[in-house]
Amino acid sequence: MDYMDMLKRGWSTAWDNKYLWILGFLAALGSGSKFTYSFSSGSTDSGFAENLASNPAFLGTLAAGLAAATCIGLILGIVLWLVSLAARGGLIQSVARLELHKPVSGFGEAFKLGWKKVWSLAGLTILLFGIVFLIVIALILVFVFSGGALAALFSGGEDAMSSLAAGFGVMSLCFVGLLCLLIPLMIVLNFIYAFAFRGLVLRDLSVTDSIRHGWEVLRDNLAPIIMLVLAFLLFNIIAFIIAAAILFTLGLGVAVPMGLLANTDATFLQGLLAVLGVLTAAIISAIIFAVLTTWQSSTFTIAYLNFTGKDIDFSEA
Repeated sequence: MDYMDMLKRGWSTAWDNKYLWILGFLAALGSGSKFTYSFSSGSTDSGFAENLASNPAFLGTLAAGLAAATCIGLILGIVLWLVSLAARGGLIQSVARLELHKPVSGFGEAFKLGWKKVWSLAGLTILLFGIVFLIVIALILVFVFSGGALAALFSGGEDAMSSLAAGFGVMSLCFVGLLCLLIPLMIVLNFIYAFAFRGLVLRDLSVTDSIRHGWEVLRDNLAPIIMLVLAFLLFNIIAFIIAAAILFTLGLGVAVPMGLLANTDATFLQGLLAVLGVLTAAIISAIIFAVLTTWQSSTFTIAYLNFTGKDIDFSEA
């Protein structure tokens, strides 16, 4: 297999069809969407604490606001996740159709094609990675209950406390070791997922059949897949260095004039420079992120077609 040719074809496909960048950005955006809320428990204003204690209505309002924010964050996270699945499906469909000379008309048609499969893709994701989630939950429960049993067994005296500490140390090492064993499992599952995803989108397989299909593609083409991943890793490092250099230069371009204005009354201009700097950095990062995601997905789709054949029937799409 000519790996350089495949990488070039993936790049050419991504560069010549700019609407794929939007799909790539959405595909990457949803996969990393997390909504977290952190609350500082450091030095608390005693007056604020007294007000909370003496004002149950305010406490109830605060709790309701936090619950509403959590629900909104969860809903937005699910929506972003579904959008990312549809965008990724549309990206795969678009690249496959370009390879087989049956291109889509643009972003709208591509996203629509991906959305048709979104619930099956959600089921695939939950089924495949739900296994790891259940294993982690089981390990946590075993750790907690074992810790409780140890604490009950050694519940008095200095020797008992030393034995308890040693027992917890051994348990913690075992727990961390078991979690580390999940790393190779996650790597394998991610490879299976990549090809199962394409099997479901392009070959109209069921969720379970696509998982089996993904494993077969990985098993039968392990060496070229590893070579592609190593190539991606190298190019990602180069892209990271280039992006860091661009953002560092941009940071200097903003920081220097802000420093010159530090002892003046031009606070508005300083604020404007800061906002423009952040927005520019975000746009540059998003473009680089979208192009890399699009290129890698395109290359993997082209590789998938080479591994499994190009007998794709688009009549059902």
